Amino acid sequence: MAENPAVGTPLPSVSDTALVFEGGAMRSAFSSAMVQALDEEGISFDWTYGNSGSAVHVATYLSHEPELAREYYTVFPGDPLFGGIRPFLRGDGFFNTKYLFSGTARVEDRRMAPDWAAMKANPGNFRISGFNGRTGETVHWSKADMTGLDDFLLHARASASLPVLMPPTRIGGEIYFDGAFGPTGGIPIDSAREIEGFDRFLVIMTRTRSYRKKATKFTWAVKRWFPQYPALATSMHDRHMRYNRTRDWIFEQERLGRAYIFAPHRMPIGNGTRKLNELAETYEAGLAQAREEIPLIKRFLGL
Repeated sequence: MAENPAVGTPLPSVSDTALVFEGGAMRSAFSSAMVQALDEEGISFDWTYGNSGSAVHVATYLSHEPELAREYYTVFPGDPLFGGIRPFLRGDGFFNTKYLFSGTARVEDRRMAPDWAAMKANPGNFRISGFNGRTGETVHWSKADMTGLDDFLLHARASASLPVLMPPTRIGGEIYFDGAFGPTGGIPIDSAREIEGFDRFLVIMTRTRSYRKKATKFTWAVKRWFPQYPALATSMHDRHMRYNRTRDWIFEQERLGRAYIFAPHRMPIGNGTRKLNELAETYEAGLAQAREEIPLIKRFLGL
């Protein structure tokens, strides 16, 4: 049980609803605010899901480190080693994932890595997703698949390894890319449905309700740079259709009363935004909206 700091009432862990964080690279500055809003209310879930940029949310939510969730997307991007053209030309990626998920990165005195002991002690479990470049299979890793912080960070890096922009990640002899290239196109609701069997969802999005994904223009680059992974090129080619179908299905679940969707009223930043003032403003907008909607979320959860 978690203690609600606002009223001092113990809240039971939510067992009938999955908490699902969409990815979204730097747009995750918005959704990271939900980590703080949920933590403030003492709301916990038996299962939390994420991929790509939201793998950090999963970790900081379970470790009860909302301040790290905030700083990871509003302060850490100011680190010159975070990414950019120079790391990209060196082969480290536009986002330097080996550094971002190294466990050694620091901003001032704060280590940019979650507290693994706190994550492990939390009775809640999680899954983060990665796309196997060789087989085309999407793998959903849970707490049981990881032996410690370094292992978690390796799997989180795999989940965030966008092709072309970042190098792939090797785990156990297999090559993995961003989990967004799986069957849902980027919202990791498939494992919640198919593995744990959930039929109720709190979905934290990084796109507005009106957004529709368009076909990518970079399939040619994947075919050229990763010819040994044809499944990746195929997935990249039609990802927009899978993503839009997933959103349509989630909105239908909302109409049926089986989902609560937290989506930004507007999204002023893009995948690669590194300006700290814009990231901080996006976070604050997300936090204000999250606090405003928390009463509705609690009602949906039956709390």
